[in-house]
Amino acid sequence: MFESFNGDLLSFYAEIRFNNNKAFMDAHRQEYYRKVRDPFYAFIEALAPVMLAIDGDMEVRAHKCLSRINRDTRYSRDKSPYRDHHWVAFRQAAIPKDGMPFYWFEIRLEQVSWGLGVWGENRNLFDALRRRMEAQPEEMLRLLQLSNDHGFAADGSRWKKLRPPNGLPAALVPVYCARSLYFEKQNIDPAWIFEPSIADRVAADFRALAPVWRLLRGLSDLGEGTYD
Repeated sequence: MFESFNGDLLSFYAEIRFNNNKAFMDAHRQEYYRKVRDPFYAFIEALAPVMLAIDGDMEVRAHKCLSRINRDTRYSRDKSPYRDHHWVAFRQAAIPKDGMPFYWFEIRLEQVSWGLGVWGENRNLFDALRRRMEAQPEEMLRLLQLSNDHGFAADGSRWKKLRPPNGLPAALVPVYCARSLYFEKQNIDPAWIFEPSIADRVAADFRALAPVWRLLRGLSDLGEGTYD
């Protein structure tokens, strides 16, 4: 049963940052399980009923939702073998990870974040989203207002040369030109992760973003959100 995260988690992140090598991890693997992996697993299990209520196809198995401690260093100049942070990703089960919508929750030494977004290249999904905004601009305006009302801000990378159609509401221009899009919780107090209410707090925010999830998931389900 999830109670809260505690300072042991951040202490382990600090240790692995300064001892990022196999010998250290081999000697402290059980400590990693106890201080980091198991609390995250309990957190995921606490949110699982909420996520399945949002979408019955959501992947909620803890080992599938939690990022791995091992880093993929094949294409990185940083050859550190282990992460000093973790994130949880709730997404539709059995789909590609990049370019598809997902909820996230992340703890780093420097910050805590959570929200809903689409990362990675998926031109078809964003083309479908643009057509949707052209046909029903008031829908996205409502979703932007909804996310703002619950403390989320929309952001992401944009296509610099993409021009929105004449008459598109100004508030929709950043979303229309989006190459990636995410709704991130603002004004998070990192101390919240040490409170028993953190799971309920995140669950309430994820429920609030469910209409955004349904829109993005719906575009994907129509076959318009797949890769070229």
